[in-house]
Amino acid sequence: MLTRACAALCAAVFAASPAYATDTITDIVAASGGTFDHNYHDYDVLLTAVIAAELDGALADPAAHLTVFAPNDLAFVLTARDLGYHGWDEAGAWDFLVVALTDIGGGDPIPVLTDILLYHVAGQEIDFIDFLIAAIFDVDVTTLLGETVHPFFFGLADNDPDLRDPRLTWPINVQASNGIIHTINRVLIPVDL
Repeated sequence: MLTRACAALCAAVFAASPAYATDTITDIVAASGGTFDHNYHDYDVLLTAVIAAELDGALADPAAHLTVFAPNDLAFVLTARDLGYHGWDEAGAWDFLVVALTDIGGGDPIPVLTDILLYHVAGQEIDFIDFLIAAIFDVDVTTLLGETVHPFFFGLADNDPDLRDPRLTWPINVQASNGIIHTINRVLIPVDL
């Protein structure tokens, strides 16, 4: 029974990932449109953050081989709510997070934002099967920030023990021409807040 369930899950994961993709990670994230809306399952807030931190060029590098653990819009809203925000809208969550990052960054949110975004990117391609193997064998994933995240089953343990850890959510194993995107349901936090 478990074998059939695993086979069905693996088939669904690989059916959703084309064998060859022509869009870069930035292209896929930008397909959201970048306008705050009521669709929690795309990447409008992530795109806004990536552009603000000027990382869109790096995520569009055709020579790169990256894995991005990409928070969807709901992930940013839930993380903002975990930190004290009371609304449910993307724009309000983004504004709340910018104020928090500005406070943490001593008046400049961009260095902290950049660190948080780099904490979501591994410098190698990690497909879903590699992720599960890392979780099974207790192997951490090193991010471009130089910090690690710890895979466990469908989750990722970050460096803040008090906030809820992100979990993989659909879509996962999205193949880009320069890497792989796995959507997560909360933002990874690289420090103990």
